[in-house]
Amino acid sequence: MNYVGQSGRPITTRHKEHIRYIKNNNPASAYAVHILNNRHEYGTTENTLQLIKPCRKSSKINHWENMYIQIYRQYNKLIEEQQVNEPNPLFEYAQPPHTLRDSTQDRQQRGTHDTNTDR
Repeated sequence: MNYVGQSGRPITTRHKEHIRYIKNNNPASAYAVHILNNRHEYGTTENTLQLIKPCRKSSKINHWENMYIQIYRQYNKLIEEQQVNEPNPLFEYAQPPHTLRDSTQDRQQRGTHDTNTDR
């Protein structure tokens, strides 16, 4: 499962904040809550984070985040703890990131479906 977020800072800095929330049992991030509720392991920045869309900090970053949240929810790849805004019908036409698209095509070729991909 995935968590989609945004940051105007390096993702390594944001990852350290998430880890601090986990260690302090702080519900300030949906990612930390998911890790704590499901007793998942968490890893290094390199092993757990992937930049989906590089963009400058502006009002557009919120739209990109909302679109990717909706896409991941449509593919049933978003952690339950992450809140979803009002669905935007335009986002239904957006192309998913290649990593999400590739994993879905692989499952379709194998004839299987995803039930739980938590780490």
